[in-house]
Amino acid sequence: MIVLVDLKEGVDPEDYERWVLESYAPAVRELTSVEDWRDYRTTGLLGSDALPPYRYVVTLDIRDLDQLGRDVASEGMQGLLSELHDLAEVTQIMAERFA
Repeated sequence: MIVLVDLKEGVDPEDYERWVLESYAPAVRELTSVEDWRDYRTTGLLGSDALPPYRYVVTLDIRDLDQLGRDVASEGMQGLLSELHDLAEVTQIMAERFA
Protein backbone atom coordinates (compact mmCIF):
# COMPACT_ATOMS: atom_id res chain seq x y z
CA MET A 1 0.00 0.00 0.00
CA ILE A 2 1.14 3.52 -0.75
CA VAL A 3 -0.34 6.36 1.28
CA LEU A 4 -0.08 9.96 0.10
CA VAL A 5 -0.36 12.47 2.94
CA ASP A 6 -0.99 16.21 2.84
CA LEU A 7 -1.31 18.10 6.11
CA LYS A 8 -4.49 20.02 6.80
CA GLU A 9 -4.33 23.78 6.97
CA GLY A 10 -2.83 24.98 10.22
CA VAL A 11 -1.14 21.69 11.12
CA ASP A 12 2.51 22.22 12.02
CA PRO A 13 4.76 19.64 10.27
CA GLU A 14 6.86 19.29 13.44
CA ASP A 15 3.76 18.42 15.47
CA TYR A 16 2.65 15.88 12.85
CA GLU A 17 6.08 14.25 12.66
CA ARG A 18 6.36 14.06 16.46
CA TRP A 19 2.92 12.41 16.61
CA VAL A 20 3.95 9.90 13.91
CA LEU A 21 7.23 9.05 15.65
CA GLU A 22 5.79 8.83 19.16
CA SER A 23 2.34 7.34 18.57
CA TYR A 24 1.43 6.19 15.09
CA ALA A 25 4.59 4.52 13.80
CA PRO A 26 5.13 2.31 16.86
CA ALA A 27 1.50 1.14 16.77
CA VAL A 28 1.47 0.37 13.05
CA ARG A 29 4.77 -1.49 13.22
CA GLU A 30 3.28 -3.74 15.92
CA LEU A 31 0.35 -4.85 13.73
CA THR A 32 0.68 -8.51 12.76
CA SER A 33 -0.63 -7.70 9.28
CA VAL A 34 2.16 -5.21 8.52
CA GLU A 35 5.58 -6.51 7.51
CA ASP A 36 7.17 -3.11 6.94
CA TRP A 37 6.05 0.52 7.34
CA ARG A 38 8.03 3.58 6.25
CA ASP A 39 7.18 7.28 6.18
CA TYR A 40 9.01 9.63 3.82
CA ARG A 41 9.04 13.42 3.95
CA THR A 42 8.97 14.81 0.39
CA THR A 43 11.71 17.32 -0.33
CA GLY A 44 11.06 18.44 -3.88
CA LEU A 45 10.36 17.52 -7.48
CA LEU A 46 13.33 16.49 -9.56
CA GLY A 47 14.19 19.21 -12.07
CA SER A 48 11.56 21.63 -10.78
CA ASP A 49 11.15 24.38 -8.20
CA ALA A 50 7.47 23.46 -7.74
CA LEU A 51 6.31 22.05 -4.43
CA PRO A 52 5.54 18.32 -4.34
CA PRO A 53 1.80 17.57 -4.50
CA TYR A 54 2.03 15.65 -1.19
CA ARG A 55 4.01 16.40 1.96
CA TYR A 56 4.60 12.75 2.92
CA VAL A 57 4.59 9.35 1.24
CA VAL A 58 4.10 6.22 3.33
CA THR A 59 4.75 2.67 2.17
CA LEU A 60 3.38 -0.45 3.82
CA ASP A 61 4.27 -4.03 3.00
CA ILE A 62 1.19 -5.95 4.07
CA ARG A 63 1.39 -9.64 5.00
CA ASP A 64 -2.35 -10.27 5.07
CA LEU A 65 -4.97 -7.78 3.84
CA ASP A 66 -7.82 -9.49 5.73
CA GLN A 67 -5.80 -9.32 8.93
CA LEU A 68 -5.07 -5.63 8.26
CA GLY A 69 -8.82 -5.01 8.26
CA ARG A 70 -9.13 -6.73 11.64
CA ASP A 71 -6.07 -4.92 13.00
CA VAL A 72 -7.29 -1.44 12.10
CA ALA A 73 -10.74 -2.19 13.50
CA SER A 74 -9.30 -2.30 17.02
CA GLU A 75 -10.23 0.53 19.36
CA GLY A 76 -6.62 1.70 19.66
CA MET A 77 -6.06 1.88 15.91
CA GLN A 78 -9.43 3.55 15.34
CA GLY A 79 -8.37 6.27 17.78
CA LEU A 80 -5.04 6.75 15.99
CA LEU A 81 -6.72 6.81 12.57
CA SER A 82 -9.15 9.45 13.86
CA GLU A 83 -6.19 11.54 15.01
CA LEU A 84 -4.51 11.04 11.61
CA HIS A 85 -7.60 12.27 9.79
CA ASP A 86 -7.72 15.32 12.08
CA LEU A 87 -4.16 16.17 11.03
CA ALA A 88 -4.04 15.23 7.36
CA GLU A 89 -5.78 14.30 4.15
CA VAL A 90 -4.72 10.81 3.10
CA THR A 91 -5.04 8.87 -0.14
CA GLN A 92 -4.50 5.12 0.10
CA ILE A 93 -3.38 3.29 -3.03
CA MET A 94 -3.25 -0.47 -3.21
CA ALA A 95 -0.24 -1.65 -5.19
CA GLU A 96 1.74 -4.81 -5.75
CA ARG A 97 5.38 -5.12 -6.66
CA PHE A 98 5.95 -6.70 -10.04
CA ALA A 99 9.66 -6.06 -10.62
